[in-house]
Amino acid sequence: MSVSIRPARAEDRDVLGALKLRSSLAWGDHVEELLAMPEAREVPAAHLPNIAVAELAGEIVGFVTVLAGDDATRAELEDLFVAPEAWRKGIGSLLVAEAERHARTLGAQTIEVVAGERARPFYQASGFRFAAAVQTELAPAVRLEKDLS
Repeated sequence: MSVSIRPARAEDRDVLGALKLRSSLAWGDHVEELLAMPEAREVPAAHLPNIAVAELAGEIVGFVTVLAGDDATRAELEDLFVAPEAWRKGIGSLLVAEAERHARTLGAQTIEVVAGERARPFYQASGFRFAAAVQTELAPAVRLEKDLS
């Protein structure tokens, strides 16, 4: 069965929010904190033009959000979530490729992401390199970046 990538639609917001929370909780880390954070289950309407959705058999199984950076040469991979039952099927890699394509349409030469330790190996395998250590609301993380030129 093949995965298709399409732009997000307004009617996807609730499904995307639920997928975001389910994916975030799947590792069992920071459960109480995530459940208490409204943003852990919300996808802002303003982000919809910058979201690509992955579908498998007509069901949404993942999404990626790419926003323009503060510097016009940079873009930020804001969100990348894949439904836990669809992990390790190449969907995340397809969404990273779509994120890079979208970042280029924004004029970015570099794409960056803040990743926790569980996600770091995935992004590094996708060509991202360490840029800085950062602190998120939940835990220490890293900022990774990838040259798009």
